[in-house]
Amino acid sequence: MQNSSSEQLISLYEKTHQLLRLYNDKEQWPHAYPLLNQLAEQYYLLYKTNPNALQAQLSLYVESYGYTTNLVVTQCTLIAAFCKSLSYNTHVSQLLICVCLTNYLCVQVQTNKLAKQLTLNLQEKKQWQARHQLAIKLLQTAKVTTPHIARILAPLNKYKQALLSTPKIMIYDGATTLVALANIIAMNITCRDANDHVSLYKAVADIYVRTPNNFAQHALKSLISEIGPYLPGSIAIFSDQQLIYVGKTTNNKTLIVNLNDEKRARWHAISGKINCQDKQRPTKDKRLIYGVWFNEHLAAPVNTSVYTHQQIVLLISQLKIQKEYSYRALEKLLNNHTDTISNLREAVKPYNKEHLAGKDLRHCLSMVGIDNAPAIIQRVLFQQLVQIQNHPLQQHIQIRTEAIIKVLALLVSKHTSFQFEQLALPIYAYVAYLFEHCSNALSRKTISEEEPKSDISRPLAWLFGVESHNSEQLSISLLNLVGDNPWTQPLLDAEQSKKQKLSVESQLWVTLKLVIFNVYRPQVALSSWQKQTLNGVLESLGWQSTQHFYAHLPDLNLSSSV
Repeated sequence: MQNSSSEQLISLYEKTHQLLRLYNDKEQWPHAYPLLNQLAEQYYLLYKTNPNALQAQLSLYVESYGYTTNLVVTQCTLIAAFCKSLSYNTHVSQLLICVCLTNYLCVQVQTNKLAKQLTLNLQEKKQWQARHQLAIKLLQTAKVTTPHIARILAPLNKYKQALLSTPKIMIYDGATTLVALANIIAMNITCRDANDHVSLYKAVADIYVRTPNNFAQHALKSLISEIGPYLPGSIAIFSDQQLIYVGKTTNNKTLIVNLNDEKRARWHAISGKINCQDKQRPTKDKRLIYGVWFNEHLAAPVNTSVYTHQQIVLLISQLKIQKEYSYRALEKLLNNHTDTISNLREAVKPYNKEHLAGKDLRHCLSMVGIDNAPAIIQRVLFQQLVQIQNHPLQQHIQIRTEAIIKVLALLVSKHTSFQFEQLALPIYAYVAYLFEHCSNALSRKTISEEEPKSDISRPLAWLFGVESHNSEQLSISLLNLVGDNPWTQPLLDAEQSKKQKLSVESQLWVTLKLVIFNVYRPQVALSSWQKQTLNGVLESLGWQSTQHFYAHLPDLNLSSSV
């Protein structure tokens, strides 16, 4: 990856300012969306390669730009820091940066006036109140749809109020929560003429104490862990001198710089604690704003490792359920994978009458039998793969996935010839695909046809709010991960083939989806062929009737993350 430079930071400010001014020239509106995406990528990459350069902007107010530009740069920096601290992927991170850039897209004048405590006229008030709708309309002049940006922006004001409210107001969308947090903090720390702004650490502490939202509290703690005890750009008091804190050196010393001499910067690497003044302050010094953050002695950022994810995917690819293994071969394969072994010890509980955990790996393998072991280990690995995904809706997706697995287990509970773990694997692989390829489309919404007319079964993705996806890409992903599983291709066929061509195995997947959709969208009626498939599969699986099966659903204690 190319190293960052001061020119990139200068460009970031200039393009952000340019984006905010586009509203005043209607002919330029179609250029807003491409510029928005370019800027989001630029913020993301600069934070990834040189986080100190952007973190410093939280303590600096660039006087050559107005209040709104500084506010937006601050908010985008905060959301980039949130995403890095929470290990979100590129797609989610850049989407949230896009939302922060869109937040003040049409109200630069009004925001500047409010910062100076000036009264808005009636027209300005209307524009301020409709700012999010106006911003989406402006972006759509580029003839693109912006559903994900609109979805996050729509409840933003409600979320900002809820985060600071007592008694507790329930909010559920992680993406909107993060944007709201970034906005609240940015408004509290960005320098104003009234000098009523506060430092980053005080702003975070104030929200942390006030908010009743657990996700928000976790995110705030992650943010402070990401930035550390000192904010880059802060005034560092050392030996009775006012210097600038830059960051940590490669050997973990504190890197500070003396900019008191206009012709020369003097660098110091020191040990021990320093006192910092980190409240945002105005400056015109280009060395401080843009220059000192690209010093060769500054330690490189520690990027989030994807090693665990790669390890799990590699293990899944090495472990084939159709292959015969010895106990020794499986022990060798799982050697040093302590988390997987620990999860496997819990997963084998149903395989003994006392529901006791396995003592060690060999005990687990002997409990389930060598024939069943590969599929059970794979299931544990897929569960890990879903659990380690970092996403604003991770908890919701995980709970929804486990609900599907519970219904699947009940569905085949009377048919002892099925190996349940084999059946479950394609579900986990499907969810892993959604996390990787549809991360921005994931939502709490359960999509459904109000009047089902299609002769193709509704996709499982609709249960996770994903209205459309690349079916060819889905097939490649699932077949790469679990292509040797006899239930994988039938699951794909159940989404891509017409009802007349469905195999018995595919019809089981159709039935599972019908039941799950009925759980989460019970008001939606079934078509005649769907009813016929549901009744036929339930009967073949040993259920007396549809009513008999549904009578057992309450025992599963299905829930949502609400």
